[in-house]
Amino acid sequence: MKQVFIFIFLLLFIASHSGADEIQKYDIVFKNGTVVDGSGMPPCQADLAVVHGKIAKIGDLGVYQTTQVVDAKGLVIAPGFIDILRHNDLLWSFSEQKRAIEEGITSGLAGNCGFSVLDVGKNLAKVEKDHSMINLGTLVGQGSVRDWFVKTHRQDSPTADQMKQMKDFVAKSLQDGAFGLSSGLGYEPGEWCQPAELQDLASVLSKYPHAAYYTHIRNYRSNVLEAIEEAIQVSETDKIPVIIQHLLFKLPSNWDQTESGLLLMEQAHERGLPVYATVYPYDFWGNEVQLSLFQFLYLKQDSIRWASYHSDEKTTAILGDIHRRLQEYGGGDKIEITRVRSKAFKSFLGLTIKDLAQQRKMSEESAVLALLLENGGDVKICYHGLSEEGLIKKIQDPNVLFGSDSTGNIPHPRDVGAFPRLIGNYVRDKRVIRLTEVIHRLTEEPAELLGLKDRGLLKEGDWADMVVFDYQTIGDTATAVSPWDPPLGIKWVLVNGQVVFGKKGLLDIYPGRVLRRTND
Repeated sequence: MKQVFIFIFLLLFIASHSGADEIQKYDIVFKNGTVVDGSGMPPCQADLAVVHGKIAKIGDLGVYQTTQVVDAKGLVIAPGFIDILRHNDLLWSFSEQKRAIEEGITSGLAGNCGFSVLDVGKNLAKVEKDHSMINLGTLVGQGSVRDWFVKTHRQDSPTADQMKQMKDFVAKSLQDGAFGLSSGLGYEPGEWCQPAELQDLASVLSKYPHAAYYTHIRNYRSNVLEAIEEAIQVSETDKIPVIIQHLLFKLPSNWDQTESGLLLMEQAHERGLPVYATVYPYDFWGNEVQLSLFQFLYLKQDSIRWASYHSDEKTTAILGDIHRRLQEYGGGDKIEITRVRSKAFKSFLGLTIKDLAQQRKMSEESAVLALLLENGGDVKICYHGLSEEGLIKKIQDPNVLFGSDSTGNIPHPRDVGAFPRLIGNYVRDKRVIRLTEVIHRLTEEPAELLGLKDRGLLKEGDWADMVVFDYQTIGDTATAVSPWDPPLGIKWVLVNGQVVFGKKGLLDIYPGRVLRRTND
């Protein structure tokens, strides 16, 4: 009997210890990395394992087998960036998705600023069928909806029947997976949408969890504070989250309104209103890139033609006009030359008008006139019309998230470098905000806003959307002159656990998933 007990004891001992030596199998393991998990908590040194598309374990992995090991020593491991401000709709081209991947974006939200695909369900199904490199979601655009239902008397308020049709359509779009409603109130047809109409349409969102109103507000210049208040009123009236996209204070005459605008958002939060904004880390905006210098200065072709005849009177008048415009825009140091027609003047690319004037030993207005004459008027510029000091205040504000505002139609460095620049320039170099805070606002916060419960954090059991980067080298290289130059420092990008960017560069795989709003 004693021998039987010993035998049973040995069997139980072996069984109880067999699990301890069980070898775990992982698809990929990142060793010795600095994990910034997206929660805002301090970084930690840890190993991270991925299996079947999800994060299996973070920390001591014990005994394991894996197909691939990446030595992440000296590298930061973070959740993939979630870009809630894109303009490529749902039929993104390979090149557009490639640029997103190369800056660490693993999920993107399209349909911003009032324009989107109309049939959300159909287009999400198409994306699902065709596959994508990153995870894709969409908003439904107020401008697109209004164009469809208000075909005549477009500047008038919609009829009661048209309003009902639009509200029903927005509701159906939300049921099909749209994450909310977007507006573009600074241009047609959004500019014709009066506050009462907008609030009525946005009221549909209150019935759907995780649905929010994303707005390109009515004005970013002299009336920017009133435009912010209009957006806040939508949140107050309809009891919904509101996101003011690419919050800008354009022209030097409006830079001093930055603090007042941020204070309006802070006061809204104190009243319990979930009002946010997004920014991109550049001092110039999209439609001011590759802008004709003629158009920018409100000059006429005849002006240059008169000047070319050496009419002293006409030339003096033209130089006076140019001088006044330069002063209005804050001086020649805000105007960068991005294109010239003549090869003889290619060396001027990237210079400001102030640089050019100093180089040629003439006044700024004379340098402008000479540049136009020498190039037959074919000169384009980038206007740096935003305040660096104001940008830093927005980056530091806890109610401000980040979005690239990417669009392939108007090449801008933000299309490829927004988030690497944010980290490299404003976290590492200028040290105006902590890395953990920036990563939190690029990952967990937008995920919570969208209701994505299994993304936005490095957490066991969540989808392995990840970016691995070199903190010492991360940054943008693109400029207004060369807007497509790829960023530095991004080493690995995983989407749903699959490597889409690594040592071999961009891989030809499409693990992205369609993101849909849910009621959970």
